[in-house]
Amino acid sequence: MINLDERRIRRTKNALKMHFIALVKKKGYPAVTVTDIVEQADYNRSTFYAYYLDKEDLANQLLEEMMLLLEESFRKPFEQSKIVQYEHIENRAQNTFFQHIFEYRHFYELLMVAQTIPNLKDRFLEQFTNMFSNIHYLDASKNIITIKRYNTYKMYGSYGIILDWIKNGCTESPVQLSANMLTIFQTTSNSFRFI
Repeated sequence: MINLDERRIRRTKNALKMHFIALVKKKGYPAVTVTDIVEQADYNRSTFYAYYLDKEDLANQLLEEMMLLLEESFRKPFEQSKIVQYEHIENRAQNTFFQHIFEYRHFYELLMVAQTIPNLKDRFLEQFTNMFSNIHYLDASKNIITIKRYNTYKMYGSYGIILDWIKNGCTESPVQLSANMLTIFQTTSNSFRFI
């Protein structure tokens, strides 16, 4: 059971992080100061320094925490499955990945900020790459698809859709986005034409 001190600490750290994120969106990371953060969060500097060394420490802790949660949300629905078949994916129960991004969209919107947290864009792409590198796509006979760059294609396609969703304000629900991605993954095409 979480005691009152742990709740207070978590609440304080969350407030500092939320105001930090809002300030980065408004001013850009380089312009944000510890004074800005504590004034916006209505805390004093000693409270900030009880949890963080400086704004870089806050940014690094926030980034690591979010990347860990991102990976956990990606794997969670499939922990008990050796093989995941697209037709058996239930959008409502297994969209924890999209639900995570939606729930923390205020953080992920930082991907659209020009002067964002250092290394955020690289770290997000790295995390995405790592998550997809642990997947083997299978053909209808359950053989691993060995086409060179197939995983890269799937990963960057998914990455692009996620970034587009964030850029457009996550207007689709996580369930809608999950259903759309599932349709995309199941759809094959044999040709194309120019519009």
